[in-house]
Amino acid sequence: MVMYITLCFIPLVAMFICIAVLAKGFKIWKGLVSCILGLAAVVPIAVMQLFVGGLFSAKNLLGILISAIIVNGLIEESIKMLFLFLLPAKNTRENLFFLYSMLSGLALGCCETLFYLISDFDSLSLRMATAIIIHVVCGALGGLFVYGIKTKCFKISPFFFAVMLHGIYNYFAGFGQNSIYFYLSFAVILFGIIECRVQYMKIQDSL
Repeated sequence: MVMYITLCFIPLVAMFICIAVLAKGFKIWKGLVSCILGLAAVVPIAVMQLFVGGLFSAKNLLGILISAIIVNGLIEESIKMLFLFLLPAKNTRENLFFLYSMLSGLALGCCETLFYLISDFDSLSLRMATAIIIHVVCGALGGLFVYGIKTKCFKISPFFFAVMLHGIYNYFAGFGQNSIYFYLSFAVILFGIIECRVQYMKIQDSL
């Protein structure tokens, strides 16, 4: 079990160290709080998904997509963003809040990969890698949404893209590695990375 935990959280430790060394003004304590917030969000997310997921019995592709957007996108990203409101934004530049949000998303993503590893999830290696990236991307978008509210430059688009991208990613990733549709999840991740930059620039222009 210790080996599983170590393996899954190596990306978080590596990214934390890189940011701490390279990002000017980065506060270690805020970085640690960000990680704790990401991990703390796991419990309410799991409870809500268990409750709401039981209300869906989708039997066609459209129904499965809608379910993924609601259960994996809306619920997961909304709760992640609510926890990010606990992260102080006063005297924090937008680039640093962006990085803290990425760490929070990565912490949650690493925890999710631990669940995959324990449950012997299908397409494990690829799913673990892509799940981590989508959580970082959506965490960053969620952080931009929260920062926008805290600094009175509110924009709904980061929230919208975080929800939709996470839901659509889960939809395609759910097909399994043997399906061509599985690899469309990579396109979703790429679009998310691009959108992170677009939304970040919009926040900068608004400040």
